[in-house]
Amino acid sequence: MRPGNAVAVAAGAGLAASVAAAGYWGVAAAVTRPGRRLLDGRLLLCSVRTDKPLLALTFDDGPDPSVTERFLAALDAAPCTFFALGIRVRRAPRLAAEIVASGHELACHGDTHQSLASLPPAATAAALRRAHDSITEACGQPPRFYRPAYGVFNLAGWAVAPRLGMRRTLWSAWARDWEQRATPALITARILAAAEPGAILLLHDADGNPGAPERTLTALPLILNGLRERGLRTVTLTELVAAEDESGR
Repeated sequence: MRPGNAVAVAAGAGLAASVAAAGYWGVAAAVTRPGRRLLDGRLLLCSVRTDKPLLALTFDDGPDPSVTERFLAALDAAPCTFFALGIRVRRAPRLAAEIVASGHELACHGDTHQSLASLPPAATAAALRRAHDSITEACGQPPRFYRPAYGVFNLAGWAVAPRLGMRRTLWSAWARDWEQRATPALITARILAAAEPGAILLLHDADGNPGAPERTLTALPLILNGLRERGLRTVTLTELVAAEDESGR
């Protein structure tokens, strides 16, 4: 290869790598607050504009047979959306079906909790399809929403999710309930401080630091009481999005 051609090839490869990196981090930046504000809307669901007193409580990382049923009991008649891991749905399909039968919604959190930052495109696509199919098989209906582990997309995940009929979703606020210092009172305070019509609030029904799900479980009645006192009601993400559409008519 001639020197001039070698330089051109190297420059082209460098440009391609730069474009790919910029594209990846541009998508990954969605997890940041400025990124969520910039992309919120048709590209990425972080909140909903509605004049109705509705919001969504969402739970990541389950289902966990050791605790998720207790979350369902604590929620009672308050519909929520659970972002489930495909691997856990395959291990506990009856529990996944029970979540839906209880009036809640099952969405997709990926197949495992591995960050998309460490997955190449083909592996990302395969994992998303596997999780999507596992949830569909267990619940009899496909998931409509996808939230990646750690809130980080890669380009493949960004592209494949809508092809599978799943809307890219993050959150408007989180309780950081996985943290060791997140007491039930602190979890409650963080959620209620962000509670407003159209909010999408993030909690967890599994994983985190030791005892984290138990602390979130203890906080749930306090959260639900606080929402009622503010005149707010929790609904599934599908219902919240429908409320946005109705408000825009």
